[in-house]
Amino acid sequence: MNTIKKIFTILIVSFAFINPSYSQDKIFYLDLDKVVTNTKAGKSIIEELEKSKKAALKKFEQKEKDLKKIEDEINKQKNIISEEELKKRLVEFRKEVANFRQNRQKLINDFNQKRKAEFGKFFKKITPILESYLTDKNIDILLDKKNIFLASKKRNITQEIIKIIDSKIK
Repeated sequence: MNTIKKIFTILIVSFAFINPSYSQDKIFYLDLDKVVTNTKAGKSIIEELEKSKKAALKKFEQKEKDLKKIEDEINKQKNIISEEELKKRLVEFRKEVANFRQNRQKLINDFNQKRKAEFGKFFKKITPILESYLTDKNIDILLDKKNIFLASKKRNITQEIIKIIDSKIK
């Protein structure tokens, strides 16, 4: 009776440690950042955003230089003009600085919204392409490389996806 208990216990313990889950799911990953930066459509979006960003920065750098000149003029004339005139110029200058900061923040917010919208359109275009690819290759799960700690390079389909997107989106 004692040996039967021992055998029964050994069987239960051995069954507990056997890993019966051999998954047949096909799981692949891609580097979504690389897809955006290396596809023609993604590159054009990035270039367009960079152009608008540079134009806005150039405009604001000029305005900043103008404000600096005004501040220097006020500081130079501080001892020459009356105190009332100085206060008046300082109030006007502070209004201009506040307006400049407000406009700059508005432009940054608009740029971020434009960027979000452009990439949203891009991802809407590539989603059906990815879904079609997954269906054709019988892939169950597709992950972004950022969310993977370690995986086989054989499971990376980034280059294939880039080629497909470039051929389908002009």
